[in-house]
Amino acid sequence: MIQLILDGEATDQQLARLKVNLESCQPCIEMYHLEKEVKELLTKRMEKRCCPEQLVATIKSKILRFS
Repeated sequence: MIQLILDGEATDQQLARLKVNLESCQPCIEMYHLEKEVKELLTKRMEKRCCPEQLVATIKSKILRFS
C-alpha cells in the first residue's frame, strides 16, 4: 500500500488507513520514510529518454498476444 501512496495511485480510503496507521505504528513510519527516500533517490538518478518507436511497437504486440 505504501507504494500506491508514493506513486499517487492510492484511494482516499487507503490514504486514510495509512494516516491512522502512521500515527501509532513506529515500524510503519520507518518503512514509509525508507520507501519514500528510495523512490526519491531512484527518481533523481534515472535518466529520462524516449523509447525507440520500434521497441514500443514490439512490446505492444507481445502484450496483445498474451491478452
